[in-house]
Amino acid sequence: VWDVAAESCVPLHRVGGGGVTFLSWSPDGSHVLSSTPSPLFRVWETRTWTCERWPCIKGRCQSGCWSPDGSRLLFSVQGETVIYALTFTGTPGAPATGFRGPEAAAVVADLSETTFNTPDGDVIVGGEVQSLAWDPRGERLAVLFKGDPQAANKPAIVAVFKTRANPVFELLPCGFVQGEPGAEPRLMQFHPNFRHGALLTLCWSTGRITHVPFYFLSTSGSFVGLGGSPSLPRLQEKPADFSHQSLFTELIS
Repeated sequence: VWDVAAESCVPLHRVGGGGVTFLSWSPDGSHVLSSTPSPLFRVWETRTWTCERWPCIKGRCQSGCWSPDGSRLLFSVQGETVIYALTFTGTPGAPATGFRGPEAAAVVADLSETTFNTPDGDVIVGGEVQSLAWDPRGERLAVLFKGDPQAANKPAIVAVFKTRANPVFELLPCGFVQGEPGAEPRLMQFHPNFRHGALLTLCWSTGRITHVPFYFLSTSGSFVGLGGSPSLPRLQEKPADFSHQSLFTELIS
């Protein structure tokens, strides 16, 4: 890794993994997530370019995204239906050391398949997570499910969650984003400077690009309304107030 201004470089020494399949910088530039084709990913500290190695049990790290302050990493694993979280509380620039086991990552969401009632019939949502995107304010999380192209009632769909990082980390269901019949979401990203909430841009299998705004007032410590957020279909097995139930709340130790 070259520092152009200083005209110096740091060689990155690593063992195993077999290459790089996914990279994600933390917003503050202090860490880089590096996924490999094997059930192993690394988190690099960018001042000293040392890393921690994290093994996955079932498959490779599929996707990941960072909180705005770079203190929390959310990631998904190929073949699994959950979202994991890693929390970084060390001093910036301190050397990363050792080998960390999967028990250090907390499960913050179980996204197993669930059936929803819609005007067009029952739809199965959930399963393997293909991609994650977190808005720069840290208040909306977009989750792209893989879906099943052979099943009409199990489309690739984007689920949106309200999130809060402080004083504790919380995830709450917010709604869904679905395209035209036959269109599947391929790529997604939040606008870095949307002033009225969060703006999600989606690229579809049909070649179309759409922008989905989520209008809300950003406040520290509390959520304020859904505004223009997509509505949540009625959950078949649970009561209608599902959207107000916390999916995950971090416990203060």
